[in-house]
Amino acid sequence: MASDISRVRFDPLRDFAGVVLQQGRLLLDADFNDLVAILERRLRAETSDLTSFGPDPDLQGVAWVPRQTPHAFEITASSGNILIGRGRMYVDGLLAENHGVELDGFDPLLAERTGTADLAYLDQPYWPTPDPLPTGGTHLAYLDVWHRELTYLHDPDLVEVAVGVDATSRWQTVWQVRLLAVPSGTTCSTDDDDIPG
Repeated sequence: MASDISRVRFDPLRDFAGVVLQQGRLLLDADFNDLVAILERRLRAETSDLTSFGPDPDLQGVAWVPRQTPHAFEITASSGNILIGRGRMYVDGLLAENHGVELDGFDPLLAERTGTADLAYLDQPYWPTPDPLPTGGTHLAYLDVWHRELTYLHDPDLVEVAVGVDATSRWQTVWQVRLLAVPSGTTCSTDDDDIPG
């Protein structure tokens, strides 16, 4: 006999990092089960990622890419566009994930669908209107990662249809690839302190 649960709504593509209970609200099985699914997936990904060595072990603890997704957030210029590589990257302990596009692939490690093509800069999921691509000059691409709280005002799916109220909110890990204009002659080996801004 299967478990008697109200609904399953966990979706790894939404990058939720936690469930936040609200005072005076109902405790619902769906929210508890969502938290368990979020934590179980995170533990599975981290166990695999953190037991590998990223491409640059000297960057561990600040920002690094696991061996399982070596091209995560890799920036590629292509036909007047910038593509952002698919995969996972850890930035100051936060797990940023670029799921890519064309979600018809399958990740056997996490047993979930995944993108099979890299993401265009202008199509970033957490930056609906990114700054326009520059037309010239030298630019530094960097990844900005943070947590934000989502309520039912941001995500109406957080309203439990069975009772008509939101019992919880969610923490979500979001990211943006940004571009910074830098002086001509700046290279990857230029010290951060020598780059204005």
